[in-house]
Amino acid sequence: MLKTLVLSVLCALLVATAARADRFSAGEDVYLSGSDADGTEQAARDLFAAGFGVRVGAPVGADAHLAGFSVTVSEPVEGNLYAVGSSLRLAAPIGADATVAGFSVETESEGRIDGNARLSGGTVRVGGPVAGALVLSGGDVTLDAPVSGDVWIAAGSLRFESGARIDGTLRYAAPSRVEVPDTVIAASDVTYVPLDVGEGRETAERWTRDMPTPGPFAFVAGVATTLGFLLVLGTVLIAFMPVTVQALRQRAAGRPGLSLLMGVLGLSALFGLVPVSALTIVGLPLIPLVLLALVLAWTLGYLLGVYSVAMRVVDAFREGTAPQGMAVRVLALLAGLVVAVLLNFVPFLGWMLNVAVVLLGLGAITAALGEALLRGRPGAGRV
Repeated sequence: MLKTLVLSVLCALLVATAARADRFSAGEDVYLSGSDADGTEQAARDLFAAGFGVRVGAPVGADAHLAGFSVTVSEPVEGNLYAVGSSLRLAAPIGADATVAGFSVETESEGRIDGNARLSGGTVRVGGPVAGALVLSGGDVTLDAPVSGDVWIAAGSLRFESGARIDGTLRYAAPSRVEVPDTVIAASDVTYVPLDVGEGRETAERWTRDMPTPGPFAFVAGVATTLGFLLVLGTVLIAFMPVTVQALRQRAAGRPGLSLLMGVLGLSALFGLVPVSALTIVGLPLIPLVLLALVLAWTLGYLLGVYSVAMRVVDAFREGTAPQGMAVRVLALLAGLVVAVLLNFVPFLGWMLNVAVVLLGLGAITAALGEALLRGRPGAGRV
């Protein structure tokens, strides 16, 4: 399941962007991208859509793979649904399984799921029937629909409304017991597992309290070490991958708006994989790999973003079009890293600028990797 979701998100984010068009079809599959990816064209097979706002506005003959800030399913999907985003709403039938992760997840009464449902989010409301099993995880969970199979729930708060009914068994984990009406399920079919959310917080506070406070020298040494590591890593990449780095830098500087958008989508997809991985036993061992991928993507995006901005400033003050030497590029990277670190001491604005730099670099990497995969080339720097 996790492998399928990863491939789905990558296809939606990379393939559609690599085409540099709002939409295109290939092998009866439909690919959509853009700030508003409105799927009004019927897909005979799969639908891949990525954008700030994504809407399934026409029937999908097979699977739907969706990634965006706001995702809405308004027309039937005959196969499986894979969706990642901030706000997700299901208002049409799903013919097979549904795997959905976001900050806010809602299935309406028309959003019937004919297979198994795996839903994760900060706020999750199930208002559409589920024909198979239901696995839920969220901070605030509401069940207001019939479920034909077993139900597993992990929630900070859990409510059952008048439309809720469970034909299988219920196993739920919560900070305290929840009153489950007899109209939902018989008490003998309910299993409660205590969820102590305060234990982790108390442990973290105890570790923080016992941890020694670093002095000024240790703080300066830590900053210098981090700068040194980033400078060495950036220098190695510039020296051994000059064509790739140059192509990515030009992409970020040439289309900064698109790069920022793709950075948001790429980072959202990676963050969304963490709760989705935790939904299944098979996915749990992969969580460290997902977290490692997040750290790697953040670091490379930060380096590329800083380098792109620094070289853009250098290009603005130089004459001629001859390429800069290695020393100038490394010095530009060093100056950019120092300025980026100093910006962290500016309240709020500095943090926002550093995040924007990360998104700029990560978006360029995401788009270039998508073109490389689409064209069947081995490296993103040669597209």
